[in-house]
Amino acid sequence: MKYVLTAIIILLFAANAFGQNKITAFHYNISIPDQDLKNYISDTSWLGVGFDGRWFVSPDRPITLGISLGWQVFDEETNETIVFDQGAITGQQRRYVNSFPLMVTGHYYFGDKERMWVFAGGGVGTYYIMQRFEVGVFAIEQNNWHFGFYPELGVQIPLQRDADLFVSGRYNFALAAGESIAGEAQDFNYWGINVGFAYNGW
Repeated sequence: MKYVLTAIIILLFAANAFGQNKITAFHYNISIPDQDLKNYISDTSWLGVGFDGRWFVSPDRPITLGISLGWQVFDEETNETIVFDQGAITGQQRRYVNSFPLMVTGHYYFGDKERMWVFAGGGVGTYYIMQRFEVGVFAIEQNNWHFGFYPELGVQIPLQRDADLFVSGRYNFALAAGESIAGEAQDFNYWGINVGFAYNGW
């Protein structure tokens, strides 16, 4: 975790050195749970936001380094049986997961900036996962840092002089760590679709 924070601080201090060769993106996120997360919450999440700051390594190279932050909320009401180390619970339940990715990123841009930029890359860092389970007046919560990464493919389409439509797809790997509410370590992987605006030179 400390290495991720150190890298982000270095990138932020280096931003001025890159001048106007930077991209700032704000986006709304839709996410679809997968693997262990899907076993806990199967509903698609419509509650997500994200921020990306990207700086080109030089004016004549279409490669960026940057940071990515986000917040995604998964929740579901269900009466499916859930198994714990101490036994199982069946009944009306409320299940929550909050995912906070904190990433260092790298991307390659290609295509015509004036018509459509395509970018490919990804991020590596950590996910802070808050998992909560409620049934009646009974509640359990487990919070853990998970090492993780994501590959990403997306496009930027110019809308006006300094603003682009930003659309991307990611697969978030939040690898198993710590203890889940069920007792054992679990992954919290999910697909993400991000739609928003990117501003050039901010």
